[in-house]
Amino acid sequence: MIYSIIEYMIFDYVKFKKSQLSTETPLYFIHGNPRNISNEIEHDILNFYQKLGYKSMNYVIDDDSQIQILNSLISEQSLFNENKILILNIVSSSISVNMKKFLETLIEISTDDKIILKLDRQASSFKKTTFYKKISQYACIIEIYELKNSILKQWTLNKCRVNQIDISDSDLEELMNSNFNNSLSISQNIYIKSLTNNSQLFHKQENSRYSEFDLVDMFLSRNILEFIRASNYLRSNDTSLSYIIFLLNSELEKIYSFIKPIKYRPYIPSFLLDKYLQVSKKFSPEKILSAINNIASLDAKSKYNFKKSDPWGSFNSIFLDLMKSQS
Repeated sequence: MIYSIIEYMIFDYVKFKKSQLSTETPLYFIHGNPRNISNEIEHDILNFYQKLGYKSMNYVIDDDSQIQILNSLISEQSLFNENKILILNIVSSSISVNMKKFLETLIEISTDDKIILKLDRQASSFKKTTFYKKISQYACIIEIYELKNSILKQWTLNKCRVNQIDISDSDLEELMNSNFNNSLSISQNIYIKSLTNNSQLFHKQENSRYSEFDLVDMFLSRNILEFIRASNYLRSNDTSLSYIIFLLNSELEKIYSFIKPIKYRPYIPSFLLDKYLQVSKKFSPEKILSAINNIASLDAKSKYNFKKSDPWGSFNSIFLDLMKSQS
């Protein structure tokens, strides 16, 4: 059986939330920013299929080396005929030719397996490509943008309710304004408050001073609360994000050199070797490699001010996800 061409399904955040998912859809293509909204959409789709007994499998794709593995997963028949939903996180700036061929082939064959494809925002010309036009005939495409105005306000209220946080109208306005109306930053503050029950997080009260090196220490110790406080302080003081990215990327490379030994390890003073060895045990190689790839892309955005990008929000997202993950 070949998938029949379905009605075009190109949604934004609001339209997707109002839609009903269908098991007839072979591919969900989530593209754009910010990352936290992309992750929320992914969670909704996964929740739908996991209730139907699908097993989820997550992959970070930065080259074509995993396409053979993916082909095997799709073609093999499980002893128990277990349906799979594959999450493909494209961390390179675009989709490779071979990956496009793999996806185009997949949506034309008979399989009950599903794919969630995630990609950062592309140039407007991307929608005119043959690849985009072809998959739009079969896939559910969700274009992600930063939430604004009443939609952002309602989204923030919903986040507070889910985290069992009561918030007044005045605190709601201050929460949004103090976080530059950025959904990721707002979400991080709500998440931290749910852990600490600290109402002061919703108010501007950064009496403490932080340096870039404090931020490094907070990351290495996986202190999420202080990391976000330090990051917000540095942002409010117009600290160079490019310099901070350079420092944190250096830390990621040091950690990765312990997880996956390399020929030329970054310089680490002898008295700090044991510290980095212990830190490296707290992270998986896949998570660190994904962060290294993502921060390289983020560095370009922070330097060249890509339109509709939020480099500070993306920076926080990369490291918050990393610190919350388990090795």
